[in-house]
Amino acid sequence: MISNMIESSHHTSDTDNKPEEADDIYPPPQTQSQIPKRKATSHYFAIENTTSPTQAKAPRPPRGTVSCIPFPRLDAPKFGLIQEDLATDPFRLLIAVTSLIRVKGKHAIPVFHELMRKFPTPTDLAEADTNEIVAMIKHLGLGVVRAAKFQKYARMWIENPPRADARYGVKNYPRPGDGADIRAGEVLGPDDPRQSAWEIGHMTQGRYAIDSWRIFCRDALLGRAEDWRGKGREGEFQPEWMRVLPEDKELRACLRWLWMREGWAWDPRTGEKEILSEELRKAVDEGRVAYDDAGELEMLDKGVTAEDGVY
Repeated sequence: MISNMIESSHHTSDTDNKPEEADDIYPPPQTQSQIPKRKATSHYFAIENTTSPTQAKAPRPPRGTVSCIPFPRLDAPKFGLIQEDLATDPFRLLIAVTSLIRVKGKHAIPVFHELMRKFPTPTDLAEADTNEIVAMIKHLGLGVVRAAKFQKYARMWIENPPRADARYGVKNYPRPGDGADIRAGEVLGPDDPRQSAWEIGHMTQGRYAIDSWRIFCRDALLGRAEDWRGKGREGEFQPEWMRVLPEDKELRACLRWLWMREGWAWDPRTGEKEILSEELRKAVDEGRVAYDDAGELEMLDKGVTAEDGVY
């Protein structure tokens, strides 16, 4: 598991500036030598304190809260995730999302493309020199761990790729406690009623990877539709993405946009939805929405762009 480093903090105390109190209201008379000399002062020579008070910085939103992608118009052809471009290539999608863990897209995606140019197939990646892969991705952090994952996925894809007739249990997915009734290594057929098993569960137990694969790849693998948006099954068919409740901020933002296109305001935390208001729909299409510190959309008085620093 890719984990974060934590920082320790320290505090200091100040006990040197305690004011002294007078011993008596009427002190004893002082001799001439004891009388302190008066200092000449004049308001003409007073120095004005021009030091500006320290301004507290605005608190930053918690990590993983606010999407990095500007919210597009509802008639845009896509939201802007790399998963949309890789929906027809699930192996590369798995490599891409592994590259994105704990890394911003602007850093991870160019590296992913370079990696795929160098090793375009699962066989190429599986047989590659691990040190060469690490050298290509080391600046993303945890290069050895990522390289091992890449090559593990490549070998498994060659030997046992995801199939429509085989599912594997995933612990605590999508809800805590799910998958407890499935033994490790047990293979479930398509008619098995147990729900906490997925066609990609033998390759990864990671929520982000499974969510991405379910949204963008599962319907096509199972032959439910021609693509992840339900092409060829228009009407009452519900694509897989409508059943996913991701925790990743970018996937949440994408699904919110998709639900808006269907006419709904969707709550990414609960999955509940209500009819999209005309006011919010108009604000989205005019570019007058941005994310607040909680990752919620708010309507603005005027349109904004990424250059405005809102996103």
